[in-house]
Amino acid sequence: MKERIIETSGRLFMRYGVKSITMDDIAKELGISKKTIYQHFSDKDEIVFQVAVHQLEEDKCEYQTMNDSSKNVVEKMVKTIEMLKKSFCEINPTMLYDIKKYHPRAWNLFMEHKQNFILTQMIKDLEKGIADGLFRPEIKVEIIAKLHLESIFIAFDMQVFPPDRFSFIEVQIALIDHFIRGVLSDEGLKLYNNYLNLLS
Repeated sequence: MKERIIETSGRLFMRYGVKSITMDDIAKELGISKKTIYQHFSDKDEIVFQVAVHQLEEDKCEYQTMNDSSKNVVEKMVKTIEMLKKSFCEINPTMLYDIKKYHPRAWNLFMEHKQNFILTQMIKDLEKGIADGLFRPEIKVEIIAKLHLESIFIAFDMQVFPPDRFSFIEVQIALIDHFIRGVLSDEGLKLYNNYLNLLS
C-alpha cells in the first residue's frame, strides 16, 4: 500500500503540480480512506519527500540503463532526448516551484542529487566524449556541465517560459539539442545527425 501511495501521488504531482493535490485527492484516486494514508505517512510533506526519494532512485536506474546500452555518449544523449519526450510529456512545470516553496526537505534532496549525481555524470560524459573524439577538445568541461544543468532547471521557470506561450517539453528538447550541438566535434555532429535521421 505504501508503494501504491507513493506511485499514485507522484503521478498526480507530475500532472497537476504539488500544491493543488490534497490528501483527499490522493485517497480518492486510490479508492481508499485518508486514514489509510495516515497509517503510512504522517502528512503530505512526508509523501512529497518519499516521492522524491523514489523518483531520484528511478532516475539513477534509468541513467545506468542508458549508459550500459549505448555505444557512445552521443547515442546516450539521443536516448536521453527520447526518454524526456516520454517522461516530460505530461509534467506540470509548477511541480518544481511547488516543491521549492512548500517542501524544503524534498527540495534539498533534489539539490543534493543535482550536484552529487547529475553534475558528476555530465562531467564524466563530457570527458568521455572528448577522449573519444566526439566532443570538441577545447570545451571547458565543468563550466559547460554547470551551464547545461542550470538550463534544464530554467525550463521550469514560468516567468522565463510562460506555459501559455511555450510547451515545456519543446523547451527542454530545444535546450538539450542546443547544448549537444555546441559540444560536438565534426565527427560527433555526423554521428548525432545519423541518430536523429534514424528516429525521424
